[in-house]
Amino acid sequence: MASREMNGKEDAKTSNSRDFFVGAFIGALAGAAAALLLTPKSGKDLRSTIDGQTSQLKDRALYKSNGLASVVKEKANTVAHNVTQQSNELIQKVRGSVREEDNNFGDEIQRKLEETQRAFDETEQKLNH
Repeated sequence: MASREMNGKEDAKTSNSRDFFVGAFIGALAGAAAALLLTPKSGKDLRSTIDGQTSQLKDRALYKSNGLASVVKEKANTVAHNVTQQSNELIQKVRGSVREEDNNFGDEIQRKLEETQRAFDETEQKLNH
């Protein structure tokens, strides 16, 4: 009976070892299959893909920046046109105001000259009579 117990224990140890190695082998096969299926492209293919994606990103960025530049340029032209127009209107108002002031000043000078002429004429008449 002792030998049966010994054989049973040895069979259990052998079975456990065999199950472990079978499990490890199956795990290794599964890992190798997963590695083959999930491995990225080869170096040459990967570089080619990266170059293509980089080129696409560069083209998209260039397209968007050109679009943005066009919008900014259009807005700047609109602002410049509005500033020019408002400046011209302001210049015309100032010129009109200056002319009006000149006219008012000229009218005032004319009145003063007429008053001076009258005063001179009155003085001359008083001296002659």
